[in-house]
Amino acid sequence: MSNITSCMESQTLVSSILKPILILELIFGLPGIVFALWILFFKSPWKACNVYVFCLVISDLLLLTGLPFLIDYLFRGEDWIFGESFCRFVLYIISVNNSTSVAFMSILAVDRFFRILHPHHRICRMSVRQAIVLVSTVWVGVLLLRLPAALNLALASQKNSSKLTCHSYLTWTWPSVQMRIYNSVQLIEVLLGFTLVVISFVRVFRHVYGQQSKRAHRRVVRAVRLLLILVIMFVLCFLPPVTFGILLQVFPCSQFLIVCLHASLALSYMNCALDPVIYCHSNAWFRDTLKGKTNSVGLTKFKMSMKTNRKKP
Repeated sequence: MSNITSCMESQTLVSSILKPILILELIFGLPGIVFALWILFFKSPWKACNVYVFCLVISDLLLLTGLPFLIDYLFRGEDWIFGESFCRFVLYIISVNNSTSVAFMSILAVDRFFRILHPHHRICRMSVRQAIVLVSTVWVGVLLLRLPAALNLALASQKNSSKLTCHSYLTWTWPSVQMRIYNSVQLIEVLLGFTLVVISFVRVFRHVYGQQSKRAHRRVVRAVRLLLILVIMFVLCFLPPVTFGILLQVFPCSQFLIVCLHASLALSYMNCALDPVIYCHSNAWFRDTLKGKTNSVGLTKFKMSMKTNRKKP
């Protein structure tokens, strides 16, 4: 307990920066999620790839559900007023977002890898039902793996103050063996996902741009862009928190590392605002609806995809 209490006394130098960042992430993330849900339910035909995109959208929705409470918490001077149970719940759904985002981005990367390099593989012929079984397994696994953080200490009082602090970084400073195992699983999870995404990008990039005599099809070029975006997302949003978290276990309650971890967590929350870029590269209906809107107001003259010219079955 003393270890955690001393961590509370470290003042986060970035709290004034976190507030506008989280607000911007909420403002830019929510329209993209609403728009994506509308496209998936009312415009786009259901297929395996769209099941993965839908799960990524739901994952982002979980994060946006928790962000308003974190913003309120920061505006109150890091004073949590919603009780310990709700603190656990908010940090739980945010951690679930992190894991499911990693999982479904990795699945999208592997899906694109097989569609470009091995188009006749059975993975490319997965039915919607099979895709639902796959994502359901991922959801159940993540919900169970993320439970330790919700069941351990998340809320604590500051020394000489009536304020209650609800910080996700406490999971990195909690000294129990169970939490160290949990944090190790987090690290493995991110590194495994990052490895899959990087390998998929490198292999597809070499395959496409190694063919000097051929001009790559737009669909293939778009797949390369999607994989590059996924690599950037991992480097920007998912690798920094686990890196600083592991360092915080080695150097407990280092004020510098806590500041860095807070900043990296703000970046990890940014995935909900950046994910519409993934939706655009994964779903032709999402992409062409945006093109149609900008074309209709005279800003652009984008060409529509042939797929969206067909009627939805």
